[in-house]
Amino acid sequence: MQTITLRLKLHQPTLAKQKLYTELTTRTTTLANNLVAAGRPKGLTSKTVLPYLSAPIPSAVLNQALRDVAAAKKVNKFRVLQPSFNNQNLRLQKVGDYWTASFPTHEGRVRVPIAATEQQEAYLEQLGATAKQGAAKLYEKRGRWYLALSITVQVTPCVGTKVAGIDLGLRNLAVVVCEGENLFVSGDNAAFVRRRFSALRTRMGRAKALSAIRRMKDKESRWMQSENHRISRELVDWCLARGVGTIRMEDLEGIRLRGHRNRKDRGRSLHSWAFRQLQQFIAYKAALAGMAVEWVVPKNTSRACPECGTIDKANRNGIKFHCKACGHKEHADVVGGRNIGNAISGLAAA
Repeated sequence: MQTITLRLKLHQPTLAKQKLYTELTTRTTTLANNLVAAGRPKGLTSKTVLPYLSAPIPSAVLNQALRDVAAAKKVNKFRVLQPSFNNQNLRLQKVGDYWTASFPTHEGRVRVPIAATEQQEAYLEQLGATAKQGAAKLYEKRGRWYLALSITVQVTPCVGTKVAGIDLGLRNLAVVVCEGENLFVSGDNAAFVRRRFSALRTRMGRAKALSAIRRMKDKESRWMQSENHRISRELVDWCLARGVGTIRMEDLEGIRLRGHRNRKDRGRSLHSWAFRQLQQFIAYKAALAGMAVEWVVPKNTSRACPECGTIDKANRNGIKFHCKACGHKEHADVVGGRNIGNAISGLAAA
């Protein structure tokens, strides 16, 4: 079983409904902050929580808010707490050719059509059969309203038996190695686009256009996320086509990616690339395809010779790998991918 989140766009809600959603979000957030200010009282129910309410909230949303506040123990103040609905309160139904969502609000239950993509509709069609509906959050982003719906789907294990190693870096965002076949995802275009974003922010900074800078950062973040989705799909499809059953990647928690950083090199704009996000996208797409994902200890994956096992910092020089012991020569990123696939330093703790 694999749990994924569908971002379902609500189709053109009326101004009255948008106002209703905003009021519900405000009331839920106010309740959460009142509870935090009161020291997070324990044992509250939909009836005993009434003194902390500034305005009525449906019990379904209220009970979920109590659980969310209790779980977020480190939050001192909620900027926003989205209204949440469980699988009993949120009803998804197909009416004609369109899907609709129905959920409770402080002014009664409302129903709104969903602008679902083909892929999302495919998952929605599985609800009650091979997919299980989970909780959903109502939220607004850039003037549009969405439901973030969690669903659990059955996954058929992949029949592939090969192991692929994926090496992430700056010159090449990703290099996949599988039994003599390699796939390179160049970082040239990504570095070019990010340098353009950086130059635009510099000019905006000189003009003191702070709001424009914030919008530019959001736009860059959305572009980077889109690129990571595209790259992860390309890598997973490539692995599937070659009978890969297991994908191995370095455990990047707490470490910086390899790459020399200075004001002129191409990687200067890629050190802040969302590599962890890319790994997460690869992992969940691979899991949906039935492939196993394993995390490898990153120690010495760029220094060890995949042929003789000699570990020497001098083996690698930029994109060139030349073993000082046995003389083996290969592209340095391919060596990294091979070593990751072989898990030369062992697998990281799950």
